[in-house]
Amino acid sequence: HFIYKMTNLINQKYYIGMHSTNNLNDGYIGSGTNLRRSIKKYGKFNFKFEIIEFHSNRKSLKKREKELVNEDTLKDKKCLNYASPSQPHTLPSRTCQC
Repeated sequence: HFIYKMTNLINQKYYIGMHSTNNLNDGYIGSGTNLRRSIKKYGKFNFKFEIIEFHSNRKSLKKREKELVNEDTLKDKKCLNYASPSQPHTLPSRTCQC
């Protein structure tokens, strides 16, 4: 279980997410809509994938993602996340300005 950050090497826009796996080399690159659009536009090779931190269980992983992807993070114009994990349907979504 880990928190990751995908950063566009061209415009420095980023996405913060979580992933649970037994294989760190499973090829996972994120699932956010804006992230996917940006990868499609710029190509996977123009992104840096970094693991920020590991967690021992899914519960602590979810809690930490909620702490990192908060309203202040979402206000950052470089952030590709469009909603808080704690309130995915109550915050206004943003159109991707990839």
